[in-house]
Amino acid sequence: MSTIIDVAKEAGVSTATVSRVLNDSTKLRGTTKKNVLDAMKRLHYRPNAVARSLVCGTNSCIGIMLPDLNMPFWAQTAHELERAASFHGYSIMVTSSPLECEDYIKEYRSLGRKMSNGIITSYINDTEDFIRQSLVPTVVIANADCAPSVSSDDKQGGTLAARHLIAKGCKHIIHISGELKYHRSSNERTYAFIRECEKSGTAYKLYEAPLALQKENDYSAIVDTVFRENEDFDGIFASNDIIASVCISAALSRGRRIPNDIKIVGYDDTNISSMIFPPLTTIRQDYRLLADTAISTLIDLMDGRRVPDKQVFPVTLIERKTT
Repeated sequence: MSTIIDVAKEAGVSTATVSRVLNDSTKLRGTTKKNVLDAMKRLHYRPNAVARSLVCGTNSCIGIMLPDLNMPFWAQTAHELERAASFHGYSIMVTSSPLECEDYIKEYRSLGRKMSNGIITSYINDTEDFIRQSLVPTVVIANADCAPSVSSDDKQGGTLAARHLIAKGCKHIIHISGELKYHRSSNERTYAFIRECEKSGTAYKLYEAPLALQKENDYSAIVDTVFRENEDFDGIFASNDIIASVCISAALSRGRRIPNDIKIVGYDDTNISSMIFPPLTTIRQDYRLLADTAISTLIDLMDGRRVPDKQVFPVTLIERKTT
């Protein structure tokens, strides 16, 4: 097995330079870094997780980098990741994933340098190449090509939601999604919903919730717009349960009966889904399975074992009283 000394000799640099590359230092010329990375590839060198932990001052820490934990899906996911990591004897360090590429990369580098033997992260536009080239073992929670990924089947989720509303007799359906300009695997639920509506000849209209609203979980303005601009719709597919709950409140406050006048389907099956009235029909993601798989995949990756490129898990329609 190759060592850092072997890499230094192969690249014609000092071991200190190799160490700076491993720690993703910005104080290196591009050619020097490339030479070291190329040497690592030729020698099949992988940073030793135990050695990194001794340098970083911890024996077993996993970095978790997720979108704003104010969003119920990510908060619940973080909770399950902590549980799964603890089961394997690891602690976690959690940080929020910035929205801009440069800030994302800076936060990722900081997390990788501090205490983490490996990182579990979401990703945003234009970070794929950075993640792909990272020397820190990384698992992505999304259907991604830049690293081993773990995700729910968003295409199936969008299809299930559309088919359910159509089967319940809906003729004019509103879909409230996130901003589609951001490259996220969750966009697939929107595209699948649209394909299903077009295939069946069902009328639909799409509204994209700005990312700023998602950060604050404040969807009242866009939901008000939906009800103000549309009179004859009879179904709503919301891209998360918070949006769906706001739609329920808006419908009831306007005298619209649920599910008689409007049928509503949410997404995620967060805790709120069964607590609100009427209880929400939604698409359930298996948080525990996602977390267990992400953690075990990362541990295998850190130990140098081969892992699947993609692991995609089915979702389930949970029918309650809004349909």
